[in-house]
Amino acid sequence: MSRTSPLDPTELADLARFAESQARLGGGMARDQIGSVTAERKGDASVVTQADRAVQHAILTAIAERFPEHAVLAEETLVEPDRHGVSGPSDYCWVIDPIDGTRNYARGVQTYVTSVGLLYRGRPVVGALYEPPRDRMFVAIRGGGAMLNGMRLPLAPDRPIDSDTTIAMSTLNGRALTPVMRQWIESYVFRNAGSLCTHLIWVALGWVDGAYSTQAKLWDIAAGALLVEETGGRFTDPNGGPIWPIDPSKYTGADMPLVTGTPTFHAELLRSLV
Repeated sequence: MSRTSPLDPTELADLARFAESQARLGGGMARDQIGSVTAERKGDASVVTQADRAVQHAILTAIAERFPEHAVLAEETLVEPDRHGVSGPSDYCWVIDPIDGTRNYARGVQTYVTSVGLLYRGRPVVGALYEPPRDRMFVAIRGGGAMLNGMRLPLAPDRPIDSDTTIAMSTLNGRALTPVMRQWIESYVFRNAGSLCTHLIWVALGWVDGAYSTQAKLWDIAAGALLVEETGGRFTDPNGGPIWPIDPSKYTGADMPLVTGTPTFHAELLRSLV
C-alpha cells in the first residue's frame, strides 16, 4: 500500500466523492454522444472529438465553481483559459482526461474511460476512473485503498512469471518497436485496449500482470497510477525511479514513459530494460 497522505482523511473522502461525481458526469456525457461525433486531428496528429471538449469543459466548470483556488491541467485546449488553467500557487491540481481512448470512442468501440485525478503537492492523492459502457467506477484514495462501484478492491494477485503472464502495451504511433518490446511480445501474452487508463485498471484488477508505455501523458496516469498503487502494484519510470512528485505548472505535455505491474513482474520488466 502507498504511504498515507498528509491530508485529513475526511478531506480526502470529500475530494474523492467530488472526483467520482465529475468522472460519472463526464463519462455519462460521452456515452450519450458515442456514435454521433466527428473526429478531428490535433496538431500532434492525435484524435479529438467534440465530446472530448464538451466533457472536459463541463468538468472544469464544476471544479472552478467548487474549488476556484485549485489549479487544473487537462488534455484538450481550454475553452476559458483565464478561468481554467494552472495559474498561481496552489497545492492542489486537478488533472483531467475527458475521454481516454478517443480513437476507440470515435469509431464506436466501447472501450474508453473518463479520468479525474487530483495532485497534492505534485503527488496523486485522489483518482476516479469511470468506464461508461460497463458502468464501472473506480475510486482510489492515497493510503485509503481502492473501490469498484463502492466495494473495496483487494490487492491484485502477485503471480509467478509463467506462460500466462500478460503485459499490456500502448500503441507506438509510428515509433519503432524496440528489441526489448519485441522480446516481451514474444515471451508474454500481449494486450492492447487502445486506452492506457484501461490498461492501468486491468493491472489493478489483476487481469494483466503489468503495463508499459513510452508515450504516457500526465492526464493518462494521474488517477490510474494511484489505483495501481492502492491495489499493491508498482509504478515507476523505466529506470525504476519515482514519477512523483511532478510540478504540474511546468508540465507541457511531454511523454512520461512508465513501467507498472505486480511487484514480481514489475521487477522483471525493469531487469529486462537494463
